[in-house]
Amino acid sequence: MMISMTGFGQAQAERRGERFSVTLKSVNHRYFETLFHLPPSLDYLESLFRNKIQKKIKRGRLNISIAHINEAAEVVVLNRELVTKYYGILETMRKKLKLADGVSMASLVSLPGVLSYKKEELKDNERERLIKKALDEALKKLEEMRRREGEALGKDLAGRIKRITGHMTTIKKLVAANVEQNKKTLERENLESALRSTDVSEEVTRIDYHLKSFLKQMRSKEPKGKVLDFIGQELQREINTLGAKVQDKHVAYQVVLVKDLIEKIREQVQNVE
Repeated sequence: MMISMTGFGQAQAERRGERFSVTLKSVNHRYFETLFHLPPSLDYLESLFRNKIQKKIKRGRLNISIAHINEAAEVVVLNRELVTKYYGILETMRKKLKLADGVSMASLVSLPGVLSYKKEELKDNERERLIKKALDEALKKLEEMRRREGEALGKDLAGRIKRITGHMTTIKKLVAANVEQNKKTLERENLESALRSTDVSEEVTRIDYHLKSFLKQMRSKEPKGKVLDFIGQELQREINTLGAKVQDKHVAYQVVLVKDLIEKIREQVQNVE
């Protein structure tokens, strides 16, 4: 199964007017790397996020961000301790001044600090549950996108490997034809030297092996991007050697086509996990 390193996932979770939006973006990278963009109050969640994500994703650079929107209803808060102090002071003054009127509730609530307004916010554990829920959903979407793109990458790579195999079949026929032609046209003392210098059986065998190995690795369940890139390098090296040995315009044309396909393959595998 082929998995791409490019993907996007976003999810939200809401409770009592507080909404958390988790966004995950991943791009290709040689190793696993995380970049966090969290509100300062949520920085402590970095290790939790990293551990959860790394269980699902083995390679790639991930940008993780959390947006917090608080639309919780405001509630009125009465400062009971303060209003009691105010009442005691005012009642003492009333008695001392021998005033007839008592201290009214209207006068008490108008005093500074007696009444305040605040949002009915969630507790820390409630917030964490919401954030984890949003993270899990965003991670599923990210994985799904990476899988879908990986499938497309796999089809593309398999198609290119098949085309290389076809070109190699043509190259083998052309090389064999050249050998037969040399046997007919070259003098015996020159034939042996020509055959040695144009012998590409070793390169052909290695290319065939690497092509089969590439397809086998594609079916592996483990992260395979680095291995596929290595095989691509080996294919490139062998086809370069083959092209340098055989001085024939028809073979050279086929070699150019193979080189172009290998180059495209190496570009594509840079995005494979």
